Amino acid sequence: MTNETSTVIAKALDLKKTELQKESLKVFLERELLAKKTELFSLAVKYNLKNIKSFVEAARRGKIQESSETREDFFRWDYLEKRISMLGKLLKSL
Repeated sequence: MTNETSTVIAKALDLKKTELQKESLKVFLERELLAKKTELFSLAVKYNLKNIKSFVEAARRGKIQESSETREDFFRWDYLEKRISMLGKLLKSL
């Protein structure tokens, strides 16, 4: 979105441009957060676990067989937890 477009939309909605930008960022971050939480939930259901620590423990106990798929899921889970935390912090900063 160009600067000019933001100005036109803000005027049409009778908002300050900064308010429009802040609300746009908030909606974007909320949507990203929901998408990441949904993906993480799918992994949690797949393995019937609550968090990355329980994934590590289940793998150590042999409840999860090590394979390329489980390794990918582990790294994805770790990434998602970190991303969710970061998105939450960004939302709180708005």
